Amino acid sequence: MNHKVLLEKLLSYEIRGITNLWLKSFLTNRRQCIEINQSDSSNVMVSRYRYSCREIKQGVPHGSVLGPLLFLPYINDLPLNIHDANLFMFADDINVLVTDSDVCALKKIDRVIAELEMWFNRNDLIINVGKTGIMSFHNRQSKFLIKPQVSYNKLNLVYAAEMKFLGIHIMETLKWNSHVQS
Repeated sequence: MNHKVLLEKLLSYEIRGITNLWLKSFLTNRRQCIEINQSDSSNVMVSRYRYSCREIKQGVPHGSVLGPLLFLPYINDLPLNIHDANLFMFADDINVLVTDSDVCALKKIDRVIAELEMWFNRNDLIINVGKTGIMSFHNRQSKFLIKPQVSYNKLNLVYAAEMKFLGIHIMETLKWNSHVQS
């Protein structure tokens, strides 16, 4: 999360004055270090690697109570900027559902992706394309299932026959086999 963008969004939610300055103080001049301890098979520490501390210029302090709370106003306006789709958001997990009765009309996916790209770029956020997948829901009788090519920031997204969504295994055929199996 870009600190400047976050503080501007908080201003738009009427979090001003001393409270906004306090949050700015909370976010600035923070430093973070990484330390890795290597242990042997009997759990005795063998070596320790410590990397020099660096200033955090983006994001929120890890493990802070305010971190997750500040993420919510940061992404709160995302659904207002995406048309022709339903967004389902839980913490930092965002699912986009584009529906249409005519498969050829699914070209609106391109518009939705363009809107997502614009919003994420404007808000200085990056989508992990490696953790992003596409699913095309259909019944088993579909003979001519069309899966349009979808890309985000010029990277092709991969179709999946099954995905895990908030602990539930969902299949493209909307059957429960995979979830029951797991």
